[in-house]
Amino acid sequence: MEMNLEDYTALPQTVREKHPLIHCITNYVTAKDVANVVLACGGSPIMADHPAEVKEMTRLSDCLLLNIGTPRESTLDVMIAAGMEANRLGIPVILDPVGIGSTPFRTELIQELVKKVVPTVVRGNASEIRTLLSNVTRQLVNESANHTSHLPRGVDASGEDQITEDNVSSFIEAANLLSHITSAVVVMTGATDIVAYHDQIRLVKNGCPEMSGITGSGCMLDGFLAAYAASSAKLFEAMTVATAIYGLCGENANQKTKECGGGSGSFHRYFMDEINLSSHSLQKGGLRIELP
Repeated sequence: MEMNLEDYTALPQTVREKHPLIHCITNYVTAKDVANVVLACGGSPIMADHPAEVKEMTRLSDCLLLNIGTPRESTLDVMIAAGMEANRLGIPVILDPVGIGSTPFRTELIQELVKKVVPTVVRGNASEIRTLLSNVTRQLVNESANHTSHLPRGVDASGEDQITEDNVSSFIEAANLLSHITSAVVVMTGATDIVAYHDQIRLVKNGCPEMSGITGSGCMLDGFLAAYAASSAKLFEAMTVATAIYGLCGENANQKTKECGGGSGSFHRYFMDEINLSSHSLQKGGLRIELP
């Protein structure tokens, strides 16, 4: 079924009206930018990862964000405690399996987390989504210990995992299968973003390469998605539109950066402005959401 984008132009205003509290257990490299994005789009961020209060903070929140970017000794226990509490209360959980496959420690942490916590949305680049799918599938079918999976390069998608017109169908299949296994909306980001949920597929063509030139653009997207997940009952549609709006903000910021002759610092500033003004810019159109 085709999405009527006119039905979703009010979503940015809905986020502002609901002013959702987003509990972010995220990495220390990008925590400030994630908080600022949540604020800019109309939400209210809180970053609480101490074991003594994490469950209580989750109870107060409208959405829980779990980002594995910089795991510490207490990360697994804290995320499981918060995630299980969110699951118990029906609070959406956004999971970003940052860098899964890059080290055994990180991979095992994420594997253990998804055993205990049911994510509502999984957001990652193509390498991360494919590696998570491989590991989750292996858990389910109990494959032999000497089976090796595709490993990504750090937290960036490897060259073979760049989504193109020629290979997009294979990535759609991976995202859709992970959605079926986890019952989550899967947002696979790249030059073309893929949003999948139980055989519903959308391709998002918004965005620009300059977005990958600032630290934490993916982590900031997590916060943006969390605010929208907390504000709409139609999760697949909300995640699709939010992903497109986020990309459109990048396009608009890049245009302003070029006009002023600026660099990545200017882009970052304009990008945050565009997130804050997304209600107005969306009225001009520009979302590029397609069926595969």
